[in-house]
Amino acid sequence: MITIVLCADEGYVDKAAAVMASTICHSQTPEALHFYLLGYQLSTHTHQRLHNWFTTLPASLTVIEAESSSWPESALGRFGPAAMLRLGMHNWLPSSCQKVIYLDCDLVVLDDIANVSSFDMEGAPIASVANLQGTEQSRMGLGFQDYFNSGVLVVDLEGWKARNVLDQVDRILKQHDYALNYPDQDALNLIFQDWYRLPMRWNMQPYAYPAVEKKVAHYANWQKELEHAIREPAIVHFIGARKPWHANSRHPLTYLYQHYLSLTPWQPSVSVPPPPLQQRFKQMLAWFKTQRRRQQLQCKPVLQLPLHPKDSTT
Repeated sequence: MITIVLCADEGYVDKAAAVMASTICHSQTPEALHFYLLGYQLSTHTHQRLHNWFTTLPASLTVIEAESSSWPESALGRFGPAAMLRLGMHNWLPSSCQKVIYLDCDLVVLDDIANVSSFDMEGAPIASVANLQGTEQSRMGLGFQDYFNSGVLVVDLEGWKARNVLDQVDRILKQHDYALNYPDQDALNLIFQDWYRLPMRWNMQPYAYPAVEKKVAHYANWQKELEHAIREPAIVHFIGARKPWHANSRHPLTYLYQHYLSLTPWQPSVSVPPPPLQQRFKQMLAWFKTQRRRQQLQCKPVLQLPLHPKDSTT
C-alpha cells in the first residue's frame, strides 16, 4: 500500500482532487494507492462528492476531519489552518502507516508516485527536494543547498513522531513571534536539518527554467539535474503567487493542471474581462516564452483516469 497525504479546506479541495487525479493517472498500480485527505471544515456535500468519485476509481480514499492547532489564523497569513494540518498527521493516520508521501495541492504528478518512496533515505526521517528561490534561507542560518521545499515530502512517521513536530513548530513559531515568511516550511527546515535530498525532478519548481536559461552561478553544480527536471518532471510544483487556477498564470504547464482538474467532479472556471491593449502586448511576449519552455517537456503525460468501479470507498 502506498500512503499519500494531502490537506485541504473548501477552497482547496478541488486542487487536492486534481493532484489525486494526476497521481492515479501515472500509477502503475493505482489499486495500491490510498489517499488520506486531512480536511478542515469540509461540507457534507464535499464529503459525498469525493465518496461518489472514488467509487469509480481503483485507488482508495479516507477523508478525515482534522482539528487545526491553536495558532492564530492572522499569524498564518495566506496559508491558513488547513495548510498546517500535516504537522499533526501522525495523530490522524492509522498506526499501520510507516512511510507516507505528503503532497501540496498546487502540483501535478507525472510519474509513478511509487518511485519516490523507493529511495533509500539512509536513516533520514524525511526526504525532500532543495528549494530553489525566494526564501532567504540565510536568515535562519541555512545555506541555499540546505533548505528544502516542503511541498513534496517522503516521511518516516516514526522519525516524524520522535521529533515531536507539533510541539517543536509551536515553540519555533512563538520564538519568532509568528513572523516567519513560510511558517510550516521554515519550522520544518529547522527541525529536520538531516533531511535526505531527492532529485529535482520530484519537485520541479518554476525557477528551474530561469536557473537553466541564465545559468545561475550558485546552481552550477545542479545544471544537469535541473535540465533533466525540466525535460522529464516527475512532479510539477506551481510555486508562486500565480497559480494554475488563476487567469494570469504563465507557467508553461498550466494546461496540465487544468486537464487533471477536468477529470475530477470539479471543473476549471476562469472568467476575466479582456485586458487593456498594453497588457495584451505583454501577454503576447510572455506567450512566446511559455511556448518555448513548454516544448522542452519530453515526457508524455498520461491524460486518462483508469476507471475501475468498486462497491464502496472508505
